[in-house]
Amino acid sequence: ILHFAIEGRKRVKDQLMRIDSTYADVRFSYEDGEGKTFSVKTLEEEEYPRYYHHTIGDGAEASEQKSPVKTDVSEKKSVEPAEEQPQAGHVAYQENQRGISYQTLFGPYLTGAQKITLTDPYIRLFYQARNLMEFLETIARIKPDDEEVSVYLVTVEDEFKGDQQEEYFQKIQEAAAPIGINFSWEFSKDEGLHARHIVTDTGWKILLDRGLDIFQRYEMSDAFSFSNRLQEYRPCKAFEVTYLQ
Repeated sequence: ILHFAIEGRKRVKDQLMRIDSTYADVRFSYEDGEGKTFSVKTLEEEEYPRYYHHTIGDGAEASEQKSPVKTDVSEKKSVEPAEEQPQAGHVAYQENQRGISYQTLFGPYLTGAQKITLTDPYIRLFYQARNLMEFLETIARIKPDDEEVSVYLVTVEDEFKGDQQEEYFQKIQEAAAPIGINFSWEFSKDEGLHARHIVTDTGWKILLDRGLDIFQRYEMSDAFSFSNRLQEYRPCKAFEVTYLQ
């Protein structure tokens, strides 16, 4: 409630700053009981850091030269493409934030890997299998054409639709093989499996609190919807990612 109230006040202040840049800067943040400070940003500020703080006096040339707003990696991450050299750290994303894709989240950390292990107990339903397929598409984009990558999935068998689940995996395996992705899977016997992470043979471990299931519901049958075709146009759920090396 406090975060929401501060964000509402910040929207008013930011709008005034666009009209009149002589207003004094204000630091919108709060501290918890342990003294840890949390800065507050609006969703638009996260999605469009290059444009959010422009004022009426900024021309086209200034808008191109103005640098993005820097964000504390421990709190929120702007929707800018990940750096070429991936860094360890923790990032969080807001509910309904856009501009996010597996490419920006995982691409730099999967580049150069020849063996990738994905652990996610919730790859069961069709939309979850589609998430998995889009994850493999990300690998297909970054891997050299003359190299092969092994992707190993550890998940849990669906109690009621295990046959359909395995059929999804077989189809994905057949589709991935001709492009140099060797996809295989294992049904874990640990019914209490809740861990969701990605591990590469290049030394990266990516902890995913929601697994691959980061997007809000969208119409998958609409071939003319951009949210169907491109992940960047889908609103996401609130989630966090930790990169360990």
